[in-house]
This record gives sequence, C-alpha cells and structure tokens, in this order.
Amino acid sequence: MNNVLISIIINCYNGEKFLREAITSVVNQTIQDWEIIFWDNQSSDNSAKIIQSFKEKRIRYFYSQRHTTLGEARNLAIKKSTGKFIAFLDCDDWLETTKLEKTIKKLKDDKVGLVYTNGYIYYENKKRKKKFYQWRQKEGRQYEHFISHYNLMIPSVMIKREALIGLEKWFNPNFSMIEEFDLFVRIAEKWDVAYIHEPLCFWRAHEKSLTWTKREKFEIENIIFLENIEKNHKVTDHCINHFKAKIAYHQFYNQWKIYNIKNKKIIFPYLFVDVRIIFILLLSSFSLDIFKSILKTIGKEI
Repeated sequence: MNNVLISIIINCYNGEKFLREAITSVVNQTIQDWEIIFWDNQSSDNSAKIIQSFKEKRIRYFYSQRHTTLGEARNLAIKKSTGKFIAFLDCDDWLETTKLEKTIKKLKDDKVGLVYTNGYIYYENKKRKKKFYQWRQKEGRQYEHFISHYNLMIPSVMIKREALIGLEKWFNPNFSMIEEFDLFVRIAEKWDVAYIHEPLCFWRAHEKSLTWTKREKFEIENIIFLENIEKNHKVTDHCINHFKAKIAYHQFYNQWKIYNIKNKKIIFPYLFVDVRIIFILLLSSFSLDIFKSILKTIGKEI
C-alpha cells in the first residue's frame, strides 16, 4: 500500500444509520489524496454492506478480531494507516467538502502538530444546527488552555503523524469518555495548535451518542486524568483550579441526576472559577427537568 497524504480514521460499531452520509462527505472532498481506514468493531448491522457498496479502493475495511473500547479501536486503526496526516470521523458526523484542503494548509507550519476548526452541532431530533464556537479560538501553545477549557469536536481535528510518533502512547484504552481530550492535550504539550474559524464539519447530537448517555463517566475519568497531571506534569494553580471546577460541576450534576441530592458544598469552592458553577447553582433551585429544559432552550448541554 502506497503512502497517502491524509488518513481518515472511521471507527464503527453498528453505525449504519448515518454511515453513508459520513463516507460520502469524504468522497466529495476537494482534495483527493486520502484513504479511509474503516475499523469495524464487530458490528452486527449493515455497516459492512454500506462500505462495500461504495466500491472505492481508497476505503480500507478492517473487521476487529474482538470488540474493544473506542480508544483501543482507534489505536488499531491508526496502525493500519499510511497518511502523513491523520483525521478522525465518527459514523454519525460529516465534513464540508473543503475541510481536508483547508485544514492541511495549517499543518505546513513545522511547529504545528494539531489543527482544529469550527463546525456545527447538528441536533438530530430538531433537525437544526448551531455553530460550535461563536468566537475565534486561541492558537500557538495551548497545553494549559486545553486542560482548563478543552472544547474540541473530533471531526474538526487533524494531526501530524509525527506528533503521534513522539508520544509514549496514543489513545488511552482505559478511558471511554475523555480519550480524545487526553490525547490532544498531550500533543498540545509538545506542539503548537492551529485553528480555523470557518465551520468545516458537523457533529451530530442524538439520543444514542455516548456523550449524551454516559455523562457520569466524565467525573471518574477526569479525576484519574487530574491525578496524573498533578503527579507527572508542571501546570499552574489557575489551570488546576479550572479543571477541578469542571469535575465539581459533573459531580454536582450526577448526584442531582442519580440521587436527587443537591450537594452545594461540592461546587462552592469554585463559585468564582467557572461561570458554569454559578449557572448550575442558581438553576438548582428548580427541578432537574426544568434545568434540562433551560439547557436545551439555550442550546447548551452538560
């Protein structure tokens, strides 16, 4: 297999519903020097048939020998890739036609190891979209900013293979909710980050998305990440406090959601660290259903 310019990693587990739209968005790109590494994590639906229907030599299909976590599946897919640059696309997301072309221009800078773009959240139930970032994001060395204010859409990201090779590990298979965050933070520790404000991808929000259905895992995995950062890396107190505020936010919400307990002691120490803490504290005087309704009204999620 000859090396290509860009490898697009698509990991799939029963993703037939939106898969054709995702693949078509790659086939229609203005830059055509790409391959799709399609890693089938033992799907039992029609995902394989949909891939085969494209009759596209640049789509390389692999069926996993065992079902794995998403992080491990992505690592296995990356090992099969040949591209100088690596992008990611989930089965329910899709790209604007110029996404690869415009993103790769930023990676010509020798200092840049990761590029991300603006995009849209597409709310499947309501059939409406919302721009992910309202304001231009920061560029350059963003290690601490990623830790304290991480907010990336994975279909917007492209990285240099060289940036991966320099890491001791890629996606951490022990994480199921923050594996992207963990990897991109470690890349940002060693490389500059570039950003394109133009919306070039769509991230689909729907009821079966893991991000929506297993939020309580964020709390557990973020605590593990924090312990590693405090033990093995030098970061400012400001950065750590912001990350602790995020953990406190999830702890408060999860106790409210699961046990109907509003333990305000959890969030009080971070009242003036993160605006979300003030937001959830004020709205906790209402019922959980009203709180969720307000979030949906303003287009926010936990």
